[in-house]
Amino acid sequence: MGETKIPGVYLRGTGVIGWPLASLLLLLKNKFGGFQVFVEPYKLQKSEIPQILSLLEKGGIIVDDGSNGVRNFFPEWISKQDALSQSLVVCDSSPPGVADKRKSEYSEPIYDQIKIFIAQGSEHSFGPQFLYPESSPLLEKNPPKFIHVSTCNTHTLAGILRPFYSEKPQELTNILEEADFFVIRRDADMAKNDPHVTGPLLVLPESPTGTHHGRLLNEVYEELGFKIKLGSSSVTINSPYMHLIRFHLRLKREVTKEWLVTKIDNDPFLSTTELVSTNSIFSSGRDRGLYGRIFSHAVFPLSALEVNGKEVRGYAATPGDSNVHISSIYAVYKGLGLSFGPETEAFLAGIVLKEV
Repeated sequence: MGETKIPGVYLRGTGVIGWPLASLLLLLKNKFGGFQVFVEPYKLQKSEIPQILSLLEKGGIIVDDGSNGVRNFFPEWISKQDALSQSLVVCDSSPPGVADKRKSEYSEPIYDQIKIFIAQGSEHSFGPQFLYPESSPLLEKNPPKFIHVSTCNTHTLAGILRPFYSEKPQELTNILEEADFFVIRRDADMAKNDPHVTGPLLVLPESPTGTHHGRLLNEVYEELGFKIKLGSSSVTINSPYMHLIRFHLRLKREVTKEWLVTKIDNDPFLSTTELVSTNSIFSSGRDRGLYGRIFSHAVFPLSALEVNGKEVRGYAATPGDSNVHISSIYAVYKGLGLSFGPETEAFLAGIVLKEV
């Protein structure tokens, strides 16, 4: 394959996170142009061939890294070295823990022209957390070489608090007295063969603020120069559908439910629903969403939202297989040196299922 001046993004992994991320980037590439997409499967299995074919049909370029088995199934592919020589961004969506272990690999000469390395989810030693739009200043001046996109539940926690400020998250210190979160985790992703728990399993606290969920949210805010008073607890239940977060917020001033619902409705990356079970919310996304996904940071069941002056209680469901992708795409655009302009943001806002 010949040389090209069009910059590339090199995606590693095509699973629950990697496949929809690759698909969205290919949609953007085909609509707006400006980059190409290289896809490196992780230890390709025969059962994964249909999903790889769908990426090739969208214009993806498949990569054989010498050991992932691509050449055993596909007659046309590009070598890892050739793909990286045309790429400016590496997006690692491999299984949990893999990106952390690869960080030393990313200092090898083959990666010399990569501007930014992006890991997904729980790769906490990979680099600072990134979550769009809160963390966008992190990539403006002297951006880090390595970042990891925040977990799905961290996106939802931030989404719960976003309606309470107007422009910058630092405004939270002026209105939020304290936040308490109870994270009800689903046990296994529907797309995986992981075993289910047989009953509620406690997630143990790790610090005075509780479980890791609250710590991760404050890590996002610490990068922006502030912290909030919060607590978090969690339990894992035997359900494959969605995480569900119960929140209790104490405010410094009174608000109304009408005000809060309007703020949620005006946020392009938050959703509302009249449904009252995570299986029905999940099913609605499967039936109506792009690639069967919801893509918002949080889904608020409005009938469970309580606003009593300075106290707000309610629930938010986590679209765990899709709510991180807009953050990843923003970081990819910055690494490619492309403008994340109104057209791009409007296109991505358009894929969010606002009413579930």
